[in-house]
Amino acid sequence: MDGYEANATAALEALGEWQWLRCDPDGVPFHPGKGLNWVVNRLAMEGVRRPQEAILTLLCQGALTARGDCRWQKYQDFGHFQTEAEGDQIHTRHWQRLAKSIQASNRGSGWGSSTEAQIQLTVLGLKDCPAYEWDYGSCRFTYADVTDNLSPFDDDYMEEWFSAWEIEVWPRFLNHPDAEPEADLLQLAAPKDQGGAPRKWDWDGALVHLAALAHFGTDGLLRSDGGQPNQSDIARHLQGWFTDTAKDAPEFSQLRAYGKRFIMELNALKLKAAKNLEPPK
Repeated sequence: MDGYEANATAALEALGEWQWLRCDPDGVPFHPGKGLNWVVNRLAMEGVRRPQEAILTLLCQGALTARGDCRWQKYQDFGHFQTEAEGDQIHTRHWQRLAKSIQASNRGSGWGSSTEAQIQLTVLGLKDCPAYEWDYGSCRFTYADVTDNLSPFDDDYMEEWFSAWEIEVWPRFLNHPDAEPEADLLQLAAPKDQGGAPRKWDWDGALVHLAALAHFGTDGLLRSDGGQPNQSDIARHLQGWFTDTAKDAPEFSQLRAYGKRFIMELNALKLKAAKNLEPPK
């Protein structure tokens, strides 16, 4: 077993001992994952050598699942393709492509955080793109690829660019339907008597603040540029309120999960309003 595999094995064993499952504010079990930067730093604290390498190896192998916000563009077979998603699962092939770019750079140990190589994606209109950026400390990565020694008019010519951020990871075994809930999760999900211990986080107060901000705030919940909020924006509003009132806040992944529910409800109301505006058939 080489050093990479040994570190990956040690990391996976450590991850298997962590508490991953959580409950949402209504007591419904879910496992939102943990921020990539938090996971890397926690593994380092527990003695795993080069944890960023170990995490990337596990992601390439599919032993870890990851999700995040992402944007992708590709030119191939004379066609343009693009998509963007929020809180979406990041396919294994993107991690494998990142690892390939890192190894091809031949910098230091082969697992650097960035590269000086610049790639020109002329058809996609992207100039001076780094071949890769592996910024695990900020929960993000990017890669760019272009077919060597071919012109854009060649049938096999290809350009591709991918970027992901706000990345969270968790062990793949938690995706299995037979995964056993942890004991404390079952206890959290069980109904409590009125005389029981209060919940750690004042979710009711946070939601009241969110409603007040949406109704009376200068710009409501809109972004600074006037754009519509996404689940990360809602999570940051909630995080700010908790920090201001309790000097601490739930994990950002839990806040994002609540933000996702908010955006889903908001989109449902928009769809309902749009249907009401449709002329009668």
